[in-house]
Amino acid sequence: MAGNEKYTSIDLAKEPEAFYNISNKYVRMLGVLGGSSRVGQVVNSDIDLIEVTRRGLPKSVLFSLCEVLGISMEHMSNLLHVSHRTLQRKEDKELLSVYSTEQLFEIAALVSHGISVFGTLQKFKDWLHSTPLLFEGQKPLDFLDTTFGIQYVDSVIGRIEHGVYS
Repeated sequence: MAGNEKYTSIDLAKEPEAFYNISNKYVRMLGVLGGSSRVGQVVNSDIDLIEVTRRGLPKSVLFSLCEVLGISMEHMSNLLHVSHRTLQRKEDKELLSVYSTEQLFEIAALVSHGISVFGTLQKFKDWLHSTPLLFEGQKPLDFLDTTFGIQYVDSVIGRIEHGVYS
């Protein structure tokens, strides 16, 4: 099953055990966002990723990501710097902005990396909602509202992956 392209519609929230065996980074990212059917396109390359980002992801992917992260839609709106009311008004198939889409893909890549390091979604989610010393009393989840914050959290996950005290 590892690396097999036919698993392009995997949904992490619904099929977590299948997700852990997939090595294709694009399929894993899409799985975090609800699968290729929810995203509206199969993504198999950076070019595909750029095209989807330029077009925008449908609002419906937010529900999958909220479920995966264990957060409310209101919390998600804070991460995206979009008012909760604005998100509420959007139809499920309505497309998000390029900037929100890009951030969602960055968060999805981070979640995929986190799951591979921590071993399960639940262990990663527990860490994401904890307050490690390195985050000075904040949760890693609180840093996902900016590109620099996402990169910082990802670098900490990388340190954990390599056994560096974090």
